[in-house]
Amino acid sequence: MFRKLLILISCVALCLSFVPFRVLADSNVQKPQPKINQDTLVDILQQKDLFLKQRRVIIFVKNYISASQPDKVQAVQDTFNRFFNQYDLHNKAAYASFMKGFAYYKQHKLKDAEIEMAKAIQKVEDDDEPILLVQFFSHLGFIQTDEGDFIGAIYNYRRATKEIANVKFDLKDNRILASLNINLSDLYYKTGLYAESLNSLNRAMTLLKDDKVNLERLLATIYYNKSENFFRKGDYDSLQYFNRRLHDPENKNYKLFTYQQRTGYYLSLLRKNYSRAIEQITTLKLQKDYVPSELEDQNLADAYYASGQLDSAKAITNRLLATSTDNNHPEIKYHLFETLAWIAERQGDTKTAAINYKLSLEQSQQNASRLMQVGDISSQIKLDETENSYNQKTEVYERERLWLLFIVLVSALSIVAIALFYRNVKQKRHYEKLLYTAQREELAFINSHEVRKHVTNILGVVDVLKHSENKLADYQLSERYLVESAEHLDKVIINISEKLHQQEMDADKKGNDK
Repeated sequence: MFRKLLILISCVALCLSFVPFRVLADSNVQKPQPKINQDTLVDILQQKDLFLKQRRVIIFVKNYISASQPDKVQAVQDTFNRFFNQYDLHNKAAYASFMKGFAYYKQHKLKDAEIEMAKAIQKVEDDDEPILLVQFFSHLGFIQTDEGDFIGAIYNYRRATKEIANVKFDLKDNRILASLNINLSDLYYKTGLYAESLNSLNRAMTLLKDDKVNLERLLATIYYNKSENFFRKGDYDSLQYFNRRLHDPENKNYKLFTYQQRTGYYLSLLRKNYSRAIEQITTLKLQKDYVPSELEDQNLADAYYASGQLDSAKAITNRLLATSTDNNHPEIKYHLFETLAWIAERQGDTKTAAINYKLSLEQSQQNASRLMQVGDISSQIKLDETENSYNQKTEVYERERLWLLFIVLVSALSIVAIALFYRNVKQKRHYEKLLYTAQREELAFINSHEVRKHVTNILGVVDVLKHSENKLADYQLSERYLVESAEHLDKVIINISEKLHQQEMDADKKGNDK
């Protein structure tokens, strides 16, 4: 009974393996088409800061095209183009080509996507639009990675890196640079450079460590790319760890469900639980949240082969090779031909095995040749990064040197100002002292000459009257002199009083100034 059940399951799986990939994708339950938030779009298009506007437009367009149903993608592009024309968006033709390229990529039409993205680059390359070039070069590199054009991909990533150096002071966050490192990691792990891939992902994490918003947006992609590396390396424990991290609620990505389920069956494959992996893959492809990829068919063929279901493995492999998709680049073809050779060998068909081994070897040689060039350009990227780091440090040093010179100049001027102020205060005190001395001497002169003179006159008249025999007659004779002396004495006293009052006012004013 158990044997019959197993045979029945195998037959069902075999039938599913012959169902065309696109049919499976179309069988998925589609999500509702998101409606473009026109208020937000208008707000973006009216943004005064050109740099910020360009970034927001790219992100806004990508989000809506990524979430759109296949039959609605063109309508979404038409809506965006209408608004771009209405608000006369600078380089709107480049944005239109970018949207076409991104839409083609979503539809797995990689050659068409590459052509449109190249057009977008040509339309802005002569302008001073570094932020657009960074985005366009990065997306072109990502498309070429999926095509297997690793040389073109890493070349365009290098061009994107150079453009980032032109806008580093305008960037408000590190999202663009982190995304570029994630894209590079994808290229590195597909070319077998797992250490470089993991290093790129770690750099992306470091760039986003203080940016919670963008870290949440990119975290699932980072975890998934690390999972891919550990799957290819056969590191079960690390793969299991990141599979658990992909189930954290903080992750946000439209491919999250696919990432979670794919890393789940990766664990089954590493455990060599092939029947479980086959069940997981076939179930995943029928889920409404599944994002289609031929990666599932490739892994399904491997699982069938490893479990001894050679006919099923052969059928899927032949179908993948016969499908004229852009994804069939040398790295993938090498493995597919090798799988066919193994199957033929196990079935005793040595002639077919030899033919497929030869085809596999040809693809391997092509892939190896391209990987050497990838290594060369990767080294150039490292040199560029070192040069950029040196230039940044040099700029920081120059700014610090200018600040130091400014501080020294300000300090010198401050010292001069303080010295002049001290000298002015000292001179002022000296003048005040001289004035006080002069006033005191003047008062002393008045006291010794004017006051004493009139007092002496008055005392003289009084002494005469005191010893006079005819006081009345003598008084009448001296009265005029006595009155004149008294009047002069009064004037002198008033003069002294005024001078003393002026000194008091000067002293009060000096105290208020202090």
